[in-house]
Amino acid sequence: MSSSQIARIDGKGRLIVPAAYREVLNLKENSNVLLTLDTSRNSLTMLPFASAGDELYRMDVALSDAPGSLSHLLALLAKSGVDLVQSESIASDRGRSAQWRATVDLSKCKLRPTAIKELLLREKVATGVEIAAI
Repeated sequence: MSSSQIARIDGKGRLIVPAAYREVLNLKENSNVLLTLDTSRNSLTMLPFASAGDELYRMDVALSDAPGSLSHLLALLAKSGVDLVQSESIASDRGRSAQWRATVDLSKCKLRPTAIKELLLREKVATGVEIAAI
């Protein structure tokens, strides 16, 4: 089922999501949502994706652009209990290097961010790792 409703942007640039929509989507104060901007269609999409208590982090990982590099990285993260919420990857230098960016939930993870970074570098699946709380 889909529904449409006109909403307004307030004087501080905030979009007010109608109460009926917040109720259906179970959005409460401090809920996390993923905003996706599609400039080709001039549209913005909002997707609820995290619950209260989730420990959300942004990961930026530089890795080799070779077959299997990303799957090896993801296998190590899955084994450690990293919950992948959203990700994107791009070959920054085709055949040589790539960049993987992700939003992850570490609330059930066996490792803390510094240990995850050390693991990925030690196992040589990444050439650079940055992890920051959202």
